[in-house]
Amino acid sequence: MTAQRVRAGDLLAGLGGLALIVLVFMPWYEFLEGVYVGTRTIAVGNTDQSAWEALSVLRFPLLLTGLLAVTQFATTLFARTTAWPVAAQVFGAAIGTITTIWTALRLINPPGPNFGADLEWGAWLGFLAVLAATAGAWWSMRDELRP
Repeated sequence: MTAQRVRAGDLLAGLGGLALIVLVFMPWYEFLEGVYVGTRTIAVGNTDQSAWEALSVLRFPLLLTGLLAVTQFATTLFARTTAWPVAAQVFGAAIGTITTIWTALRLINPPGPNFGADLEWGAWLGFLAVLAATAGAWWSMRDELRP
């Protein structure tokens, strides 16, 4: 283990990825109760939904981005070669960019009918975590000092 190899981008990505993995299961949306034709049924008392519950397809890129960011930090810290950290950076930056754009679109256009969904604190913090994980990957790739 060499803590000197960890750069600021790796640390940013690792913290953002860890936060993202936790925030996927926190409340992102508050829906009005009722049946929405073709989309979902919101039961009484179950109006708050996490990203895991509300985003049926986006949940997997969110988790993958978080896992890649944590992997980037861990491989930079523990790997003896630069191959694993560089691979985590490249995949984290590519998938993270797509996930960041997709998450921004889901903040603008929530799942289900727009009149029935309000954003909660988890959505905003989740977006910041996706942004941190992606920015950390890009920052580490840009940094000339290789681990």
